[in-house]
Amino acid sequence: MNALNMLLSAFPEPISGELIASTLKLSRTAVWKQMQSLQKLGLQIEGKQNSGYRLLSWPDLLLPELIQHYRSGQLGQDVFWHESIPSTNTTAKELARQGAAHGTLVVTEEQTAGRGRRGRAWTSAKSSGIFASLILRPDLPTRRVPMLTLAAGVAVVEALQSIGLSDAWLKWPNDVWVGRRKLAGILSELSGELDQVDFVVIGMGINTHQMELPDELANTATSFYRETGRKPNRAELLARILLELEKVLPLLESTDPAPLLAAWQKHDRLLGKSVNVIETNGSYTGTAVGLSPTGSLRIALADGSERLVLAGDVSLRPLA
Repeated sequence: MNALNMLLSAFPEPISGELIASTLKLSRTAVWKQMQSLQKLGLQIEGKQNSGYRLLSWPDLLLPELIQHYRSGQLGQDVFWHESIPSTNTTAKELARQGAAHGTLVVTEEQTAGRGRRGRAWTSAKSSGIFASLILRPDLPTRRVPMLTLAAGVAVVEALQSIGLSDAWLKWPNDVWVGRRKLAGILSELSGELDQVDFVVIGMGINTHQMELPDELANTATSFYRETGRKPNRAELLARILLELEKVLPLLESTDPAPLLAAWQKHDRLLGKSVNVIETNGSYTGTAVGLSPTGSLRIALADGSERLVLAGDVSLRPLA
């Protein structure tokens, strides 16, 4: 509990400085200094004699208190906020090795060395999106971790659709697209033995506020703002993602993959489409026909045979 938690709990009503001081065991001067610090972050706080402090509005920041204000589940009870760090996944892995609990969340306003699948750079301009990593300690064998990535994808797309981005869809193995442009990516990294996972870090990069994108991304990437003309509340959206993930994680507890695969397939627009596949040993074309029980992508070839894509790059073939 801190001063911001108390202001949010009272919102939109005022709360007395005396109550804040006694609850937090602080002097009135210390409470005033906390209010000054919050105002420097962009929170609008009104202070009146005899009525106390009243929170009027808050900026679109990923502050722990704001995420927890919107959060209603168990994930994200512990949140580590940074103004700028190289990578949320790197920081989250360090915390996990130090014993951070299941559900711990790392967020930042800016990443200076964000990365995606296969070490690719992820553009992370300040306050332009959601840059977050979640520490999970699932009771899973290592071979089933790809299914956890699928579950995270389902959670992200369900949350985006719930706030108005109805055209968001899942592109195997870990991307969210709108049309033919990428809006979000998921990077899962694990630590564990062959038969048991110690922890998994689920990194999420979601473009929310960008209108202009770097020239090299202009034709391949998009954002929530570009698609809808609206800038979502990032803390609220992240809280929705955590809640959606809590809904889908129980599907991993079953050895039957069908329910999770069905949840993914509902948003899979590669299904039945002609695609290009690039793997380390070459490239080919075929038709995406769904996922295997282990989460690999099934590709039907022209000769009637089928191939499984374990770690290749898959793209929709150009429109005729």
